[in-house]
Amino acid sequence: EESPPVFSRFFFILFAVLSILEARLQRVVPRFNLSILLQAPKGHYVELNLTMESSYLTPCIDDEYIEVRDGYNKSANLLGVFCGGNSSVVMRSSGQNLWIRKSVHYISRFRGSYANKTLNFTVEPNLDKVAGTQFVLFNQTSSLWCPAQGAPAPFIVWRKNGRVVQNSTSVKYQLIITEENTDKYSCEVNGQDDVDKKEIRFVTE
Repeated sequence: EESPPVFSRFFFILFAVLSILEARLQRVVPRFNLSILLQAPKGHYVELNLTMESSYLTPCIDDEYIEVRDGYNKSANLLGVFCGGNSSVVMRSSGQNLWIRKSVHYISRFRGSYANKTLNFTVEPNLDKVAGTQFVLFNQTSSLWCPAQGAPAPFIVWRKNGRVVQNSTSVKYQLIITEENTDKYSCEVNGQDDVDKKEIRFVTE
């Protein structure tokens, strides 16, 4: 039986070396009080692996949460809010900065590691975790959520009755329902070959 060509062996070895280097480049998120900024070199984005461990049976009890934003402070686009229970998530920035903040009441265990990924390393965006039915409060500021996945963080296009009302990496769209209406909302992300779109129906409480 003939041995594999030299170039095949070369790429196999190169892949193995890169995998080892990738594992070693994982950094532990340092301890912090309320917030921390993670940064990557130019031409890279931040990939965060986050694990929360809580003994609470009720999620978000006592305003206990962690928020992750696509930028360098609290005004940056929101990538996710996580609270209560036990969960592990992967979050990615669109550029060099990823900002993490803990609520004042946060007491659960938090573990995280992160790595710098080149912008050439991509993950096809999808909306698999978007809820088709969501709840809003009458006559109060409420939010619809579109937790898009992908790398780098994908831009999310929000539509109201087919018209674009927001285009950013934020997974949250805020609205106020003051009367009964039949407005139709959706969010979408652009993939390499097509658009992934999710219709969102809201229920007023």
